[in-house]
Amino acid sequence: MMKPSSAETLHRGRMWWIILLSTIALAWTTPIPLIEDSEELDEPCFDPCYCEVKESLFHIHCDNKGFINISQITESWSRPFKLYLQRNSMRKLYTNSFLHLNNAVSINLGNNALQDIQTGAFNGLRVLKRLYLHENKLDIFRNDTFLGLESLEYLQADYNVIKRIESGAFRNLSKLRVLILNDNLIPMLPTNLFKSVSLTHLDLRGNRLKVLSYRGMLDHIGRSLMEIQLEENPWNCTCEIVQLKSWLERIPYTALVGDITCETPFHFHGKDLREIKRSKLCPMLSDSEVEASLGIPQLSSSKENAWPTKPSSMLSSFHFTASSVEYKTSNKQPKPTKQPRAPRPPPTPRGLYPGPNQPPVAAYQTRPPIPIICPTGCSCSLHINDLGLTVNCKERGFHNISELLPRPLNAKKLYLSGNLIQKIYRSDFWNFSSLDLLHLGNNRISYVQDGAFINLPNLKSLYLNGNDIERLTPGMFRGLQSLHYLYFEST
Repeated sequence: MMKPSSAETLHRGRMWWIILLSTIALAWTTPIPLIEDSEELDEPCFDPCYCEVKESLFHIHCDNKGFINISQITESWSRPFKLYLQRNSMRKLYTNSFLHLNNAVSINLGNNALQDIQTGAFNGLRVLKRLYLHENKLDIFRNDTFLGLESLEYLQADYNVIKRIESGAFRNLSKLRVLILNDNLIPMLPTNLFKSVSLTHLDLRGNRLKVLSYRGMLDHIGRSLMEIQLEENPWNCTCEIVQLKSWLERIPYTALVGDITCETPFHFHGKDLREIKRSKLCPMLSDSEVEASLGIPQLSSSKENAWPTKPSSMLSSFHFTASSVEYKTSNKQPKPTKQPRAPRPPPTPRGLYPGPNQPPVAAYQTRPPIPIICPTGCSCSLHINDLGLTVNCKERGFHNISELLPRPLNAKKLYLSGNLIQKIYRSDFWNFSSLDLLHLGNNRISYVQDGAFINLPNLKSLYLNGNDIERLTPGMFRGLQSLHYLYFEST
């Protein structure tokens, strides 16, 4: 066998160096996906969960892991952490369940079908600031439900079946600022419920409230309030509703208030409470008599302590919400977590024959029905006021928006949350130019093509929370000249 010449040896040596240097250069330019965009882990994780460190906080992702009890999480952590436990199978929270998790600052228990929280379940969570209980089956908040949560600032419990809240449920939550209770079955709120808290944001949409009392209720929701949402409740616009109307007239003009639409009596159905004169609501009594009978304090003649009323020239304002920053050009606040609901039925129709000696009265008439075109696998509901559609395609397993066929006509709201969409293309939203709300939350979106929303000139609310978008480009939101609200939490 012939020995290689010195020239060949030199050539091979140079080739090895070239390969080595190329490998080193590639290693410098290629990111190693151990913990994407995270700091180095300095504490153990917990199998089968996924952990990362972001902004000095430990994040433990245990979503959809089949847990049925908090006790199955046997690890504990010495540094502040956020614990994600959405979409598991926990039906009950037992006493002292979280004692070993005492450094948690945020716990997400959404979508677990929770039915009961035992007394002392949250013992030990003295530094917890955020608690998420949305999309469960809780039907009551008792006086002892939230014991141990002295530092809680944010409580989200929308989309449960809450029918009752005891008056002392929040008495130990002196730091609570944000309370989200939309889409429950709450018929009334007890006296002094908010006596110990100083809320900035309160969401009561989609419940069964007919009236809110001034004394012991509204008088505890005061100067710190920035936003209150009361839409989609069956408000009874009679004498008692004057309490709410008076309170709305006295709160600071900087507070954002959603629509308050009357359900009853029939002649006020569909009207905004703030547009109805007191004399129409309670024609038999004067303003002072109404206020005296309902316990509404009279305004002081001195203006020193009076809150300013809203100037007519105030057409827009900046507003910071509990979970994001938005720019608003109207007082109507989009719904951060709301999901579509079937339209509320009209009031009871008038009888065709009210009495033996009375002429027939025409029944309540709506606009004539029109055909509804709805994408396969979705459900659609018609808005009587503008003949627009709410299109609900939530959690239908869609991988691409192009799968939405046939395309609906005059769609106003499109809910695509909880699907498997990974990419958004410019061609996805043809024939959706009338949309004013688009919900793409909790998908797997990692790519949004520049100009993807170019065909949505009327869009006001865009939800992209809970996706995998890592960077924003200048052209990503091109064409959204009407956008008021952009929601990016957990993206």
